Amino acid sequence: MRRLTCVPLAAVLVVFAGAVRAQERPLLELSLDEAVRRAMDNNLDIKVESYNPLSSAENVRSAQGYYDPLLTAYLDKNSRTTPQSNAFSGGDKVETDGSTWNFGLGQAVSTGGSYSLTFNNNKTDTNSIFTTFNPSYGSNLTLSARQPLLQNFRLDAPRRQVLVSKKNREISDVQFRQTVVNVLATVKAQYYELIFAIDNLDAARKSLSLAQKLLDENQIKVRVGTMAPLDVVQAQSEVAGREEGVIVAENDLRETEDTLKRSIFPGNDPAMWDLRIVPTDRPTADAYTVNVEEATRKALEGRTDVQVARKNLERSDIDIKYAKSQLLPQLDLVGAYGGTGIGGTQLIRDGFGGDVIDTVPGGYGDATSQVFGRDFPNWRIGFEVSYAIPNRSAKAQNAQARLAKEQALVSFQRLEMNVVSEVRTAARAVETNQKRVESSRAARVLQEQRLDAEEKKFAAGMSTNFFVTQAQRDLANAQVNEVRALADYRRSLVTFERVQEAGIGGTGGTATFSVTTAGGSRVSLP
Repeated sequence: MRRLTCVPLAAVLVVFAGAVRAQERPLLELSLDEAVRRAMDNNLDIKVESYNPLSSAENVRSAQGYYDPLLTAYLDKNSRTTPQSNAFSGGDKVETDGSTWNFGLGQAVSTGGSYSLTFNNNKTDTNSIFTTFNPSYGSNLTLSARQPLLQNFRLDAPRRQVLVSKKNREISDVQFRQTVVNVLATVKAQYYELIFAIDNLDAARKSLSLAQKLLDENQIKVRVGTMAPLDVVQAQSEVAGREEGVIVAENDLRETEDTLKRSIFPGNDPAMWDLRIVPTDRPTADAYTVNVEEATRKALEGRTDVQVARKNLERSDIDIKYAKSQLLPQLDLVGAYGGTGIGGTQLIRDGFGGDVIDTVPGGYGDATSQVFGRDFPNWRIGFEVSYAIPNRSAKAQNAQARLAKEQALVSFQRLEMNVVSEVRTAARAVETNQKRVESSRAARVLQEQRLDAEEKKFAAGMSTNFFVTQAQRDLANAQVNEVRALADYRRSLVTFERVQEAGIGGTGGTATFSVTTAGGSRVSLP
């Protein structure tokens, strides 16, 4: 008789020990809204993706940097000694010391042109007998400009880069939102899957309890002599098999918990892995009216992948406009205006190359006053023209840009087809799973009634272990099917919302969630 009670006692101990260990774990009661909030604050996929909009913003700033004013300066001191090479060398050994201080400002402008302002200065000391000023100061101020009139007038490479960078920034923002939407849908699906895992474990334990109850009754019948000991073996085998089902269900529960934890916790914390998560929001099978036409319209207008495709088409338009500009001849209007001045100590000589007989004091101020007084102005204006014949490179780039636009249009049409198909598939899944919930619930009720009838017949001696065990198995399967159908129904609602990119908050209310990017900006989601 001890042998008959060995297996069921072990089963009870294993299940009881598993339940005790589960109770000893720290408890975290978690609602669906709280799970979503935790994911928005902590999810590492969101944190990784949040850097992309910041990087795209820096790309925009980098492209706009082409138009930053450029300041330049050049300072030096030099000395030069030259031997006499002809009668006009200025001496047997001419020594010249000089200094230079030049400054400049240049900037590209949004019309495709550019301007520069240069202010050049120098000082020279020499022993040449032909010099008129010693030391002499030279100064020169020049403003020059260039403006394309044909090629690069409407759009040039730098402006194209700015526009493309801005469009990429918009795409990056949309893709970040897509990541958030996917995380929301994933977390809610994981939440419902955790509820299923808990209910599945509960169903497995109930099934084991029923098998244990049948075994206990059979053992009593053996003791009173109304049943042969051999008939108990089948019940013992059933208990062992359902014990295995409990062990597997417990493992599935822990795996599902860990999956949800990876989505809602910020890092690898040992205390976090030991938590037992208890969902506080139980899924319901409330009827949901599916409006496929409205859902399709919302998806085609607001889905993030559709938005990205539209922005890619806009980016193609930028490339076409730039390529078209490169087909034109290069015709630039160029001009410059400035002034020159000279100053210093003027030497009055006795004839050409003669001795110095007098001096007129002067300095650097004389040179600059002549420059800004426009005593010696100079200017130029003209056109520069160039054109490659037959301009094959520009023509090829223009053809490639148009082909890329046509390809993007066809891809957009394919995307629209996929979007409509996904919405319709998701809508059918909602309707199908809702019917599954009703059907599986009815099946579970009938299986409960069947098991009750079989147990009464068995107690009256009108049934056998086999039929009772079969009824228990069928009831366990019906219970699992019901909770599976309910979880699938809630998951299909999540998917239906996701394929529209709308209604991505808690399913039971109108809560609003927001996520912070790596740069501190907030993205709100309904």
